[in-house]
Amino acid sequence: MEIESIAIELNRLSEAVSLGQFDKAMNGVDILYQQINKDTERDALFFTIMSNIASIFVDVGHMKPCSDSAQKGLDILYEHKNEIIEQIGEDAYYYNLSNAKSNLISEKNPFKHTFSTIEQLVEIKTDLWKAIKSFGDANTGRIEPTYVVNLGNSLKQQFRIAEAIECYDLVNKLNLDIPQSWINRSETLIMLNQVSNIFSIQMLEQIKRGYENVLLSKQIPPIWLDHYKEQVVFHKNKIVEVCRDAGIEPDPHDSEKTKDEYDKLSSYRKFCLDNSLSLSEHGLYCQCVGSSRDNLTIPTAGGIVGDFVIPMEMVLNRLKSEFSFSRHLYFEYLTAEEDYELLHDSCFSELFNDELLGVDVEKLRTAFRSCFGILDKIGIAICELFDLYPPNRKVYFQSFWQLDRGNRRELFDRNKSPGLLALYSIATDLNENKYGEWSFLKQLRNDLEHEFVVIHKSETPSDIYESYEFMDNIVFIKEDEFLEHLRRILQLTRSAIFSFVFTVRDKALKEKKDGVFYFPNSIHRQDYL
Repeated sequence: MEIESIAIELNRLSEAVSLGQFDKAMNGVDILYQQINKDTERDALFFTIMSNIASIFVDVGHMKPCSDSAQKGLDILYEHKNEIIEQIGEDAYYYNLSNAKSNLISEKNPFKHTFSTIEQLVEIKTDLWKAIKSFGDANTGRIEPTYVVNLGNSLKQQFRIAEAIECYDLVNKLNLDIPQSWINRSETLIMLNQVSNIFSIQMLEQIKRGYENVLLSKQIPPIWLDHYKEQVVFHKNKIVEVCRDAGIEPDPHDSEKTKDEYDKLSSYRKFCLDNSLSLSEHGLYCQCVGSSRDNLTIPTAGGIVGDFVIPMEMVLNRLKSEFSFSRHLYFEYLTAEEDYELLHDSCFSELFNDELLGVDVEKLRTAFRSCFGILDKIGIAICELFDLYPPNRKVYFQSFWQLDRGNRRELFDRNKSPGLLALYSIATDLNENKYGEWSFLKQLRNDLEHEFVVIHKSETPSDIYESYEFMDNIVFIKEDEFLEHLRRILQLTRSAIFSFVFTVRDKALKEKKDGVFYFPNSIHRQDYL
């Protein structure tokens, strides 16, 4: 076929997908694939065409839906991986790959996932991380909103609620017409209600507001509008009902009051909320005075009871204490003025090698290392809670799961909960054996403990006196890269703390027996003011 004819045919097939003519599109792209695969020279143009053919197969697989079509697209992407990456870029390749795999998920309901079926989601999440990082590397840190929304959707399916909401908020702040971000944010808040066993009027208000924003979109097919109108009406009525039961009036000016309350918060608290680093359930979705403290606790008004609740609350206290310390060190580094007197007192030798030294940079190192200590403590608490210690009794958060050893996958499935699945998903991000996209953070933590890690400001550190030449194993990292890595591990750690709390609550609710009297867990907050 001539190039012009191929282009016309690809456009015709894409239009057929847009019009919902899926059988027509699939039959046509099947014929085109056979012709191109047989007659065309294996050059750059061939692989560009193959990429487009794979995309049409994947789109049909998603929208029809049809697993056979999705599989054909996936096979093309696998067969010609390197060549397609060369033509469309690594970010677009992994985005398309994630879409193809998404269409092959065997279990669509996240609450029915097991420690076997979640492995499909883990793969998709990793591909999306690759797409986002590749796009950012090629575009000086910018984001591709579609990639971020899809990552949020994947994280939502794995109950990583704090991170999913962060993805949607990041995209929604861009004020683009991307209704899927608003739809999934509202769905994630509904999921948060189910997983956390709590809700608020503001949560209901934001669910409703998300669907209202969807109705303003020009990207929503008309046939979907009635469904979202029904969602708006349902949640509006729910808000009225809840307010009536509580004896209060719905407040039409609530969003203005929320902004006023946010403006009165300390600069540190604003920093925690703006950077998705608070440990407040209300702070996951709202920046009012109700999110002004890290008031995350295991017990709720729903009757969380059990002999293990108090010991697990002790664990949570420790996690919150260490996380608050790490977070504040990060804040201080970004906001406090450099203390030149301390630097002067330290009396460092001038070696002209661009290494950052002193108390300030040690704050970053300490904060980074501390996060992995928090994660390991979560792993130990989970092993204690469910008697799931690995055979060697050594617990490192990213690797203690060992689901493929003995009957451990079955043991985890017996104790399955949304929070526990989320913790496993987070662990895979940090596990190199799972091809985790953030596994290098664990290696960096080990380097900080056992190697010479030089944090420097310039692109390539100068070394006039050749002070670095004596040792082979020096690790170099730019300050801005280290700050970005610290922000990521802080957010992963925060997500893990929330998931730990949800895991303990779930166990308590499952084991609570009807008709049995329980002494309440009377836990009060320590107040220092």
